[in-house]
Amino acid sequence: MYNTTAALKCTDRNSNISSTTAGSMQNHCQNRSLFEDVLCQLDGIRVLENDTLRVKVTNECSFSCKFCHREGSIKSGNLALNTASIYGFTRLHKELKLTQAHLTGGEPTSYPHCRELIGELKSIGYRVKMTTNGQFEPDLIRRLKDAGLDGMNFSIHTFDAQKLCSLQRREKNIEWGLQALRQQLENVHMAQESGMEVKINTVVQKDADIYDVLRISDYCKNTGIGFRILNDLGQGASSIQQIDVILKSMNANVENINIINKSSGGFLNMVAKDGFKFKVKCIRKNMLETLCGKCKERDECMEWFYGIRVEQANGGAMVRLCIQRQDYPAMQTFEEFFTSRQFMELM
Repeated sequence: MYNTTAALKCTDRNSNISSTTAGSMQNHCQNRSLFEDVLCQLDGIRVLENDTLRVKVTNECSFSCKFCHREGSIKSGNLALNTASIYGFTRLHKELKLTQAHLTGGEPTSYPHCRELIGELKSIGYRVKMTTNGQFEPDLIRRLKDAGLDGMNFSIHTFDAQKLCSLQRREKNIEWGLQALRQQLENVHMAQESGMEVKINTVVQKDADIYDVLRISDYCKNTGIGFRILNDLGQGASSIQQIDVILKSMNANVENINIINKSSGGFLNMVAKDGFKFKVKCIRKNMLETLCGKCKERDECMEWFYGIRVEQANGGAMVRLCIQRQDYPAMQTFEEFFTSRQFMELM
């Protein structure tokens, strides 16, 4: 059995990959980190470009999941959809070649201008997806698809109503949990029927019930829905170790690895003994040197540099480059960002 923990955990050093083919990894395999040591033993390595913009449209959410980092802020407001924000999205698309926009929150479906924003992003040239808790009326799916939404990632972490309640910061009762699960599954089905790309994301905490994850995995396998396991960033290695336990219980092996250039993000493409294929998200120690170089958190950071986020703060749309800092240059206006050293490093 392949030790997945070795591939999930990266703590040695910055492992920024600039090449785009597996063959060019050969020279990179000298003086390699633990994570790269695993990469260099596997065939089928693929390096993807960092082409995704995360847009936090609201902080509002009917869930209060204990592990949710809310993209780094609990104080951001509803995104102002105006000339300035559209101008920023357009420049990011043209100059940094960002081609996918992922709507997050909070809960994106609670954002009052969700369909208008999707339409604007599509007109710029983005493919648009969102991560959702699935708590909305099913007829909204048709309207979102008509606006141009390409896909939905549903955050589902258990099929047990009581356990769902226990994951919330705010106290909930069993009736709430049962209704929330019914709503999620109905909307997953409706989204799949609409023809959109549909995935389920499951966050695994250190004390996660293996049975919960296996039930969700079986559901995805039986319905043809994409499945992705995520670790709890706040729990670090302990969450990763629990994922390893789950993967072993599934008799799952790594088929290949996708890593993302100039990003800490990536994922393991897994295959279970029964042939079911799914993904496990992983984080590697990738730094944006003009941001992370002198940061006191650089060796203990949860995420390092993952990618560009946009959120509403300080009266306007702001570029966020780190989920653990609220200062400059981690937070910048569009005007500041496009003349910044961070922008030049990403070019």
